[in-house]
Amino acid sequence: MSNTSEFLPSNTIIDNYRLDSVLGGGGFSVVYLATDLSNNEPLVIKEYFPSKLATRDKNLRVIAANKASEKHFRQGRKLFFQEASILASLNHPNVVEILGFCQAYGTIYTAMRYEKGLSLQAYIKKQGKGRSERFIMNVFMPILKGLKAVHEIGLLHLDIKPGNIYLRQSNEPVLLDFGAAHKLRLSAGSRLFPVVSHGFSPPEQTRKNANLGPWTDLYAIGASMRACIEAKPPTPAKDRMNNKTLMPAAHCYNKHYSEDFLNAIDWAMSLEGEDRPQSIDDFLNTLIPIHSELKKAG
Repeated sequence: MSNTSEFLPSNTIIDNYRLDSVLGGGGFSVVYLATDLSNNEPLVIKEYFPSKLATRDKNLRVIAANKASEKHFRQGRKLFFQEASILASLNHPNVVEILGFCQAYGTIYTAMRYEKGLSLQAYIKKQGKGRSERFIMNVFMPILKGLKAVHEIGLLHLDIKPGNIYLRQSNEPVLLDFGAAHKLRLSAGSRLFPVVSHGFSPPEQTRKNANLGPWTDLYAIGASMRACIEAKPPTPAKDRMNNKTLMPAAHCYNKHYSEDFLNAIDWAMSLEGEDRPQSIDDFLNTLIPIHSELKKAG
């Protein structure tokens, strides 16, 4: 989405919100910085705009790109609305707050709380490799608890990566961007097309008809934890499946991190879903003793 004409112009009014500027655009959505006209507070507006399926007409309406994509565009719009309404019911300090949602210009918009801070990706880029075990645990323990709440309402995130983890000014992390979210029990054949973030998505996510579950998000968690050590995405799962070796973290970094911590990362990044933790609680039960020891050490 490089052409700015594909974005809604500044000062467009959606419901009771004024769009001020474009924050970003990608696979499923366009994200705008906006102002709530009822209280003059900043917030974030996300527009359902699947770039593979949609275009914007001269009246600014989002429409299917062609007849072949019409069915999938409509199905995706329906899912986007349903899943936004489910997320709006969730109140967790480590999951972005959905303030509301509405329909306009032929598509769906969600309003989310604006958070001051920076993404974990930006933080890693600024600070470089070798983030401490304490730092990584302080980020991912709350994120895992937020993700558990997401799973408990029947959703998978499916796009966890450092760019979608935000560090508030208080350093409290929050999980962002549910544009790729899907229902936990969604049949494998119902997904529109695979959502893939290279280095962070597990092998099954590159296949349209694969079985997904909590273990899918947990691979992305493990990969994001490893990225905090290496300051780069891990080897993509597709390459790993094609015999490009990713050395275990427990082998590469045992001089600087505890064995249990590195083994947990390697467990979450197992290539086969059944070899990973099967639930957030499985993974948390491994990490809690590590976190407790770090707290004791001061």
